[in-house]
Amino acid sequence: MIGVSVQRVARWADGYEFRLKHGYGASGPILQTDRHKGVVSFDELFELFFVREYVGLKVPLAHIRSTAENLAEEFGPYPFSTAELIVNGRELIQRSAEKVLHRPDVGQIVAAFAAGFSKSVNFREANAAQYVPPGFEGKIYLDRDIRAGEAVVTAHAIPTRSIYALWENEQDLNPVAEYFDIPLPDVSVAVRYEGQWRLAA
Repeated sequence: MIGVSVQRVARWADGYEFRLKHGYGASGPILQTDRHKGVVSFDELFELFFVREYVGLKVPLAHIRSTAENLAEEFGPYPFSTAELIVNGRELIQRSAEKVLHRPDVGQIVAAFAAGFSKSVNFREANAAQYVPPGFEGKIYLDRDIRAGEAVVTAHAIPTRSIYALWENEQDLNPVAEYFDIPLPDVSVAVRYEGQWRLAA
């Protein structure tokens, strides 16, 4: 669902060990929650969406990790979902309520910035609450308050997995649309969404 390998998600979520010339070293997790290793909650999934966006914008992983650690002291276990961050080149910059800009990892105040933030996340009450995957015409979304955060089709809140399961049996979009009483394009985009991330998995 995040669009990266399971191995990379595990490294971001749980940290990892690596071989050194003499022994092993360790890199800590980016997630700041008290975790059940190997399992990702809905709120943790949101944090990983942010990590993916930052990595895609060429922000170094070590900088992302140290930013998360420092922000967690102020914002709690989901810093990326609650702090207002913008991307300045290869740095993450926090904008406070007073519009002061600083680097959370070192506490340094900065003056200039360039916005480079994902438009796929919608906020409610200052918390990330909904994710709209890009490339699906805005018809697919994941919302913390709807069906426990699983992917659904917009306006109908029908799980895409249910649509895909019926389509697998029918191999025809028309009876699926008739069964769920939804437009044919919504069936098509749900099948495409499910098929894409299943292939990625």
